[in-house]
Amino acid sequence: MIAAASRGAASVQEKQMGNPLILVVGSTGTVGSELVKQLIEAGQNVRALARDPGKAVKTAAGTDVAIGDLSRPETLREAFVGVEKAFVLAPPVPDMEQLEANAFAAAEQAGVRHIVYLSNFGAGRFDDALFRAHGANEWRLRSLGMEWTILRPTRFMSNTPFGWASVRENGRLVEPLGGRKTILIDPRDIAAVAVKALTEPGHEGKIYELTGEALSGAEMAERLSEALARPIEFVDASEDVTRSDLLRSGLPSMIVDKVLYYFETLRADRWYETPTVRQLLDRSPGTYAEWLKENTGSTTR
Repeated sequence: MIAAASRGAASVQEKQMGNPLILVVGSTGTVGSELVKQLIEAGQNVRALARDPGKAVKTAAGTDVAIGDLSRPETLREAFVGVEKAFVLAPPVPDMEQLEANAFAAAEQAGVRHIVYLSNFGAGRFDDALFRAHGANEWRLRSLGMEWTILRPTRFMSNTPFGWASVRENGRLVEPLGGRKTILIDPRDIAAVAVKALTEPGHEGKIYELTGEALSGAEMAERLSEALARPIEFVDASEDVTRSDLLRSGLPSMIVDKVLYYFETLRADRWYETPTVRQLLDRSPGTYAEWLKENTGSTTR
């Protein structure tokens, strides 16, 4: 069932009229909610897919809301009716690959012309279930008879730090970096790239590796100190200490394992910077200090 929400001012309606309908799958998530916002601001014709009607209406004010569950393919058919372009992502859960595959199948059946897929920087390269699932769905998407664009972002600034327990308890940022730098990206920059891929020609058949700012542990701690107005010390900790911090921060064991695998790949120098965000957006990527200034209150609660 699709419930319509207010479309905002008449000027926005006029802009939307001649634009193709874009469906955002994962519209209540970190990137998806920002993408909905930016698409509406750009005057695009947007429909937001969500499982929870309450969250969807709150997140996607000013657009249509489609209620559907990626684990129940029969609920997706109506959501894709009339859709020309779609943005697809699913949460990092054990059945993520199947959830996204269900979205691709619904898009194919509905005749969607172009899918922008939010993958991961290590998709198909790193030996972990999450990265393998992303890699498998990249190949699945590329085998369909439609245009595609794949986005491969690095670590979100919203996931920095992964665990807040030690920061709150004793002013320590605990991560096993092994002297390496973490390459971060502002989720708003990912959304901005997705807007371009969905609304401008020339992005079809492209894979974009998206990176922002590279920071050492000490530099991250310095930014946190400024944002929190109290001293934060970086500790290049062992995996056991980091695991304890992550669990105390409330992360599920499955996610903790994936975070620790991420740090393993980081220490093995398997991450690198790209100029893609700067080239696509014609500006510098957002910085961690800027992101913290605008988001620290909600992140540390």
